[in-house]
Amino acid sequence: MDIVYRFDPYAPIDLKRPRSNKEALKLLEEGNSRFADQVNHLQNILAGDLSQPPLVIPIDAIQLGIPIVQGLEQMHAPFALVLGCADARVPIERIMDCAANDLFVVRVAGNVLGLECLGSVDYAVTALRASLQSVIVLGHTGCGAVSAAVDMYLSPSSFADMAFTHPVRTLIDRIMLAVRNAAGALDEVHGKKVQRTKHYRDWLMTTSCYLNSAVTAFDLHREVQSVAKGLTVSFSVYDMSWSRVDSYPIFGQEDLRDGDTFHPAPKTKEDLQAYAHDVVSRLKRP
Repeated sequence: MDIVYRFDPYAPIDLKRPRSNKEALKLLEEGNSRFADQVNHLQNILAGDLSQPPLVIPIDAIQLGIPIVQGLEQMHAPFALVLGCADARVPIERIMDCAANDLFVVRVAGNVLGLECLGSVDYAVTALRASLQSVIVLGHTGCGAVSAAVDMYLSPSSFADMAFTHPVRTLIDRIMLAVRNAAGALDEVHGKKVQRTKHYRDWLMTTSCYLNSAVTAFDLHREVQSVAKGLTVSFSVYDMSWSRVDSYPIFGQEDLRDGDTFHPAPKTKEDLQAYAHDVVSRLKRP
């Protein structure tokens, strides 16, 4: 099996950039689709399907971040800002199949908002406003920070074991709002009896991952609008099992829906609650 990165020095250089939030999100959606197709291609080969052709990935100097002219650096011009988790399993540029200089990426455990993160966001939406078209919060399934918050919610007595330093407690506290909202949505949709089922923690964990991104987007929307009106904030979650970005849980190919890749940031607590109920209603027993 061959994986070939092909560089054609005579191919025309495409410097086109998205001119709107819609175009930016479409580029990211298409990029993640390409990445997922590459992953699926390799999985088929590893499963024994040796009839698969070689995987050829075209690439150029711009994508690699190489200056076309020696000694001349590229102008800083990302088209999207992504606030994502620091998890090493979620390389944001790669899963979006994006080139160097496409994304301004801010990463922190649990994709939560702190003052340093807000400082980076404020810089990007002001200093890079000429190229920036979209702001996105990207969570991921199996998030360790969310898992810690869920376990603390389910077992408050273990607080001292899990949050042994002030910075860690601060991180978990920021995520706890999403966990409490997820638990409330589960109770409201399925009744309190759901807490006694064997799949309750899995459902709470899944719902919390998606709501954590939504809550962060809710806060980020207000911050962005205060310094750069007109920029749209969206959110989504990267499903590590399916290599797909989607704003709703994925349990199989039938859940890969068109139009649900990115969800607009909630503007009110009613929007947030409606989204929580929507996520819960789509859950399936593990």
